[in-house]
Amino acid sequence: MKLFINGRFLTQPMSGVQRYAHEILRALDQALAASPALQTLLGPVTVLAPRGAVMPNWQALRLRILSGGQGHIWEQGALYRASRGSALLSLCNCGPVRHQKHILAVHDAHIFEIPRAFSRPYLAVHRTLRPILARRAAALITVSTHAAGQLAHYLNVPEDRFALVPNAADHILRRPNDTAVPAQYGLRTGHYLLALGNQSPNKNLGALVEAHRAAGSGVPDLVIAGGIAPGILPSAVTEAERLHVLGRVPEDKLRSLYQGAAGFVFPSLHEGFGIPPLEAMTLGVPVICARRAAMPEVLGDAPLWFDPTKIDDITHALDRFAAMHRCERETRVALGQARAARYAWTDSAQALIDVIAGVMAPRASEALKQHVDRPCDLVRAVPQAADPSP
Repeated sequence: MKLFINGRFLTQPMSGVQRYAHEILRALDQALAASPALQTLLGPVTVLAPRGAVMPNWQALRLRILSGGQGHIWEQGALYRASRGSALLSLCNCGPVRHQKHILAVHDAHIFEIPRAFSRPYLAVHRTLRPILARRAAALITVSTHAAGQLAHYLNVPEDRFALVPNAADHILRRPNDTAVPAQYGLRTGHYLLALGNQSPNKNLGALVEAHRAAGSGVPDLVIAGGIAPGILPSAVTEAERLHVLGRVPEDKLRSLYQGAAGFVFPSLHEGFGIPPLEAMTLGVPVICARRAAMPEVLGDAPLWFDPTKIDDITHALDRFAAMHRCERETRVALGQARAARYAWTDSAQALIDVIAGVMAPRASEALKQHVDRPCDLVRAVPQAADPSP
């Protein structure tokens, strides 16, 4: 049986879901390139994508462009026809509903938990497709135990059907760090708090702006970076003193903005995982975070927590951060880096290979286990290339 991968994400702007697909496949590609045994297990792996897809710097994964429209029309038509009879991996919440060997990653339950964050057409499509896809999938993947529980409830499938293949943040270490970048945005290194995310109501940026306005003068300026994702409605981020709204920031400048910040603030209401605060922790930036959804599971004891539904509690957390003693700051940085080190894209690729092997070739998977502890242990020895995929 062949393995195909849904490459629709290659035509989409980068957000957390697309980041997941890029990084998981980067790790899988390097594992395949380095391991003949893994190539034997999975065979040639082809990414099928619509016109307009941008080819990443892959070594082993093949890219095949399929005509036949864009978006959901392409997935339900061209993608289904090209991949039926084989296994298909979809990493970004959606895929062809008729596919019988579909491995589907669903990242969160946002469309059910916070519908006001999405346009009506987006909700209509995804609330219809997602439960059908979940029930028919040969295997389901998600990124945290919190997400698994929420998705099981809303999609009416058993929670134990979800295999955990989490996000990670070590990709941020491959990005350049240019100390001149903050000044390019009119910022002083060490004198601003960074918040990152698309301006969806779920990101709760309006509440953060209001809380920052009420905070003491010792709290650094607030910087908000992030664009608007398709299908997601913007929130009201009003103008305020000491507020800098940057819009979407190029990938090659993100690390520099993180490392120039005094701290990172994440006020999100609902998260299946939450990559940005883990990126900040990886880079040694202290985090101030909403104690909601998957964030306690992912971040542990490292952040300074607040209740994102209470403006005064966010304000209190910002003031407390501004008054934080150097020793507490260093402790939180160390806790954050230790927590971030628990996640790696190579480990997530290992977990993914287990899931794929179970669907494609369970007998071959069992045979391979006689030679290594797990089929996916082959990933561990793969060196990580310095050249990042976009």
